[in-house]
Amino acid sequence: MDQRIQNIFFQPRYESDAQYEQNVVKHLINVLERTEPSTTESLLTDLLPETWTMTDEQVTDYQYDIEVTPDENPDYEEAYILGLSNYRTQIEELESEEKESRADGQITAVTPDGDQTFSIIIEAKTGSETLTSEQLNRYKDQFEASEIATAEWADIHGKFVDLEGEDDVKDFLVDQYADFLLNEEMEGVITESTITDSDGNKTQVNRILIQYEPDLEEEPYAFRFLSWHRDSANDDFTLYYSAWLSAKDFRDLFGQIERDTRRQTFVGTENDKGYVEPSLDPLIEWAENGGYGPSENQDDFKGSHQKVIAETKDRNEHYPELRLKGGDSLRFSRMTENNSANIQKPTHYAGHEFTKLMSELDRDLREAMFVDFDFEPVWQDYARHR
Repeated sequence: MDQRIQNIFFQPRYESDAQYEQNVVKHLINVLERTEPSTTESLLTDLLPETWTMTDEQVTDYQYDIEVTPDENPDYEEAYILGLSNYRTQIEELESEEKESRADGQITAVTPDGDQTFSIIIEAKTGSETLTSEQLNRYKDQFEASEIATAEWADIHGKFVDLEGEDDVKDFLVDQYADFLLNEEMEGVITESTITDSDGNKTQVNRILIQYEPDLEEEPYAFRFLSWHRDSANDDFTLYYSAWLSAKDFRDLFGQIERDTRRQTFVGTENDKGYVEPSLDPLIEWAENGGYGPSENQDDFKGSHQKVIAETKDRNEHYPELRLKGGDSLRFSRMTENNSANIQKPTHYAGHEFTKLMSELDRDLREAMFVDFDFEPVWQDYARHR
């Protein structure tokens, strides 16, 4: 039987997104409620600002709840909002008319006399869903909270992996939830950059993601390129994204660019100020001089535009491709046999956006990822820094 299915917290993905999200929080609350208060204390200490958990009163226990609504006369002295997701960044969105005031979970510290001190209101997102400033601030007002903080599911996974207890059953619950997060929710950002306009308004957020996929076995990693662009017409963000590339797909695709060109493009070349920084210029020059896939033994599929520089057939029988859009932007697309795009909104990065995004990733990791195709250091850096 698949190891994922053997996990006691496993649930099929055909459930609704909302139900799945609620269940992930419910599982966390159940684990915390059934282990020692020290487990909750240790987790909150690691995830939250120190000022949140500081109190003049002794905390000996915690109370837990799921799917909570604001109380007109709450018993707690202080409340805080904790956003949990795979991506820390809060993407802004417009407030819609239909907004449910129901947070996913609640953890409240209790004194020996049964008095409530501080309460943590949890709002969670799973998969690729992103926390929004609008929702977190709305909850802050409705729950009369003092502050907002965000954390990633990978933070909880790392804490639970390192946690050592003395009860076999409780240790089993903690380990099972850590494995569940590894198999289902270990998806996060390895590099991110933000573009702002002259007024300081956020106009674009670019990212490269890594995901743990146990079905891929020897190299259980996949990568995605994405960006949010502010839609000036609606003053809202629109998401653009590539397909998930397995380690093999990634190697097959980027391997069609010669090694020195990959190093100059993704690791960097010396600019006019003497700094080594990533740049699309070497890749553009290489393409203009005839650099084009497919590589040897690759199916000859040229179903897109002339400026495609690399393409491969992936595990889903689709064709991820790298394309120079407008001659100066790197675009990630995925094509099907009938030449139509099989993705809603392919992402692309202009020259300065590419340089800024890649520069946020450590130089040694860019070398490992794009030149050597050694993905283990990238994963270890992602997991270690949660």
